[in-house]
Amino acid sequence: MYQAYKDVAEFRMIYIKEAHAIDSTAPHESAREKGILNHKNTKQRCATAKMLIDDESLTIPTLIDSMNDAVNHAYRAHPDRIFVVRTDGRLGTAAMPGPAGFEEGIKDAKAWLSEFKNSGVEPEIPAELLEAALTKEKEAASKQENETPKKNS
Repeated sequence: MYQAYKDVAEFRMIYIKEAHAIDSTAPHESAREKGILNHKNTKQRCATAKMLIDDESLTIPTLIDSMNDAVNHAYRAHPDRIFVVRTDGRLGTAAMPGPAGFEEGIKDAKAWLSEFKNSGVEPEIPAELLEAALTKEKEAASKQENETPKKNS
């Protein structure tokens, strides 16, 4: 997608906190193989991002989220999401979080970019889709909040 549309849109991959580090609650075998731990500082986060970019031979410009996870929190990006942000700052598309939303997010982003490339006009999100996405997002956030163990104070 980056190669097909980089002439009409700016792309950025944002590397956020590692979702499947060895010492996380959901470790992944690839993290074990690569020795990926939760990042304690920006230097570690940058080193892991570089390793993954190099391993996958990615060419898309990549930014690193801060250690306070500002981008991750602002976009609810964990563990992965795809967004198209219009030039006016509004969303063009927003995939549902996690692996379940990834393929649909790719499809929606390609459709948006294709329409923009062909027409030269940034497409609007249909109001009913925006409302449905916001409702799903609120439900997912509520479910996640209810499933997160509360700390005793």
